[in-house]
Amino acid sequence: MNPVVLSPDMAALGIALGLLFSLVCYLTTNLSPGGMITPGWLALTLVEDLRLASMVLGVTVLTYLSTRLLQGAVILYGKRLFAAVVMCGVLLQATLYMVLRNQFPMLFSHQTLGYIVPGLIAYQLVRQPPRATLVSTATVTLGAYAVLAVGALLDVLPRA
Repeated sequence: MNPVVLSPDMAALGIALGLLFSLVCYLTTNLSPGGMITPGWLALTLVEDLRLASMVLGVTVLTYLSTRLLQGAVILYGKRLFAAVVMCGVLLQATLYMVLRNQFPMLFSHQTLGYIVPGLIAYQLVRQPPRATLVSTATVTLGAYAVLAVGALLDVLPRA
């Protein structure tokens, strides 16, 4: 499976679509779909490399479980909760990067936002009903992905 190379314009468009759809989701349902930038970034990873999206899903689950364990030992709420969840996600993602970077160098070639996305999703999973968060995140992500995929198929999106 060869990863797709995205142009900076297409990446910006993907993030913008995700932001727009996230805002509509939040305003209509009062649910955050894993954070405002998350669905656009996930849609881009689905276009670019499915392995990266599955890796983010795995790190998100580990981050959520770690946060739940940490909440049993430490009082976490508000800004402390946000900082703890995002840092946990970053540490897990960085650890995974250190372990896998030699075997899969292209998987991490330009994944800057990917370090915080698992923490953002896990934070919303802790704050909101998990099922509703997963449904809203998946729906908004798939909406942004559909627009990107159709745009790419119709050749109306910027190329790399």
